Amino acid sequence: MLRWRLKLWLLLACAHGALFPEEEVALARGKTALVTGAAGFIGSHVARHCSDLGMRVLALDDLSGGFRANVPEGVTFIQGDIRDAQLLERIFNEHEVHYVYHLAAYAAEGLSHFIRSYNYRTNLVGSVEILNQAIKHRVHCFVFTSSIAVYGSINDLSQMQNPNRSLSTSGHKALHHQQGLKEEDRPTPEDPYGIAKFAFELDLQAAKELFGIDFVIFRPHNVYGPHQNMFDKYRNVVGIFINQIFHGQPLTIFGSGEQLRAFSYIDDVAPILARGPLQHRARNEIFNVGADVAYSVARLGV
Repeated sequence: MLRWRLKLWLLLACAHGALFPEEEVALARGKTALVTGAAGFIGSHVARHCSDLGMRVLALDDLSGGFRANVPEGVTFIQGDIRDAQLLERIFNEHEVHYVYHLAAYAAEGLSHFIRSYNYRTNLVGSVEILNQAIKHRVHCFVFTSSIAVYGSINDLSQMQNPNRSLSTSGHKALHHQQGLKEEDRPTPEDPYGIAKFAFELDLQAAKELFGIDFVIFRPHNVYGPHQNMFDKYRNVVGIFINQIFHGQPLTIFGSGEQLRAFSYIDDVAPILARGPLQHRARNEIFNVGADVAYSVARLGV
């Protein structure tokens, strides 16, 4: 629908401010937050909301997938790789970090089959390097942005390209029933990206048991909005479609286009992530974050 396209463009063009409860602002004020992947899509917005909450934000990114222009004003930008143990040691020694928001990742599910080593070194080993420092320096809470991919390759481009493949998740719950995923559903990752995300979720839980570090795990899905990478063919279909519209190209829809997706605007997601460690009842829990109304890819492209 034309109205849907216009609405989408307006949403992408407008940034929404978030109002936070006074008690959360009081808890956040004066705290130092390390946000990894802060030059990327979701990370840049989380860094902004943390700053709005009154935190002092350290924005870490190697700029391999993000852009310096995405980093919000008023934060301290550090260019570096999460796999660099010496750099991380220096950051934690020089700053008293209270909260870690770990969003740095190479998020390309379909491509992860073909870059397995890079995927695991970046998305798993790099995550463990940060967790090691967080444990050592007694960080108050570790917020991890996982992925809906832990339930199966429901966002995998290879599934969208195969019209004869039945999309299923968590013990083969059929998506065409339009039943939303629940945190109680059993993770069954099918691609290296989802496997790496789920493996680190398990490592966080193990670290909690042994070292007592608190965590909050979020599993967002199909997020779109400003700072989204629209040039990556292996990511969110909204970004792919916007790129094709911008270049006057026909929208690529595989098969019947009946694959279902629920889409979430970034400022409906990022404030929730920023507030994670400030809600003590959220500590050591896992949350799916995103819309619960599904649209077919064909409808999105009409």
